[in-house]
Amino acid sequence: MTPRERVLTALKRGEPDRVPWTESYVHDDLASAIVGRPIKAPPGSRIAPEVFDFLPIDNITYNLRPPDYAKRSFSAGQDFVGDGTIKTWEDLKNVKLPDPDDPRLYEPASDYLKKYKGSRAAIANSRFGVANTYLSMGMTTFSYALYDDLKLVETLMDMFADWSVRCMKHINALGFDSAILADDLAMKNAPLFSPQVVREVFLPRMRRVAEAIKIPWVYHSDGNLMSILDDLLTLGMNGIANIEPGAMDIVALKKKYGNRVCLIGNIDLHYTLTMGTPEETEKEVKERILTIGQGGGYILASSNGITNYCKPENVKAMGRALEKYGYYPLAKI
Repeated sequence: MTPRERVLTALKRGEPDRVPWTESYVHDDLASAIVGRPIKAPPGSRIAPEVFDFLPIDNITYNLRPPDYAKRSFSAGQDFVGDGTIKTWEDLKNVKLPDPDDPRLYEPASDYLKKYKGSRAAIANSRFGVANTYLSMGMTTFSYALYDDLKLVETLMDMFADWSVRCMKHINALGFDSAILADDLAMKNAPLFSPQVVREVFLPRMRRVAEAIKIPWVYHSDGNLMSILDDLLTLGMNGIANIEPGAMDIVALKKKYGNRVCLIGNIDLHYTLTMGTPEETEKEVKERILTIGQGGGYILASSNGITNYCKPENVKAMGRALEKYGYYPLAKI
């Protein structure tokens, strides 16, 4: 199978020739350490193509997200989001989203696909607009406004969701094989917001965007989604990513939801890839493949992305373990 066929088969909960490996990003510093020289991802992408000569990753990525309006800082190779700048109705005049129907917005993405797609699965990274809203307002202002000025929250969220709906129509036509929409809704122990807020405020906007997607797609969130997962699954996604270890039990998810969605990720960034050893990495990757990969419907990935603080030797061990244990039929545990 080609990498594209491999990923699409897994997203349909089937068995490809081997378990696929996808990542939303590989940080340039980590990629450079693996390759052995300074490299940089092309504009709009977050995976430098040179990485594919060293890691059996099956996808390329390109970002087509609405901007958020928050203060940002850059430190130790990381981009940090600070407080939002949209606090009041008056501040809404500062929200100037690019025209989602302007062909010039998509020309760089089209050029990127022509140059780099090849046989790999091309994944568009986007958002529903929920995260854009709470980032643009700042979490404290957003949380108070949910009760003190819900209309302001809904107005801003509608602006972002409307943008994403129109953007999705172009993503569908550009030649992407899949999309991943990343709107974090949970922390490690529980959702960030009550199930009532998710159902009444977020889901109607998320559903409008989901209904515009005509290619296979994946929803990403960190944290523990269990109390809202059944609600989220009504959006009709093909996969759930990146299933943070310690927050959700991927074995229990496989038993309960493995016949409905592809499960993606769960290789630990808290310890294994960042502080563990290559041997520990191989053990964890083997366990995930042989446990969650049985019957198909599993895509190997880190629990968020390949960060700059991962150990290069562990990321390379992840690739070796995939090649060693990931081909179907899988061994039995």
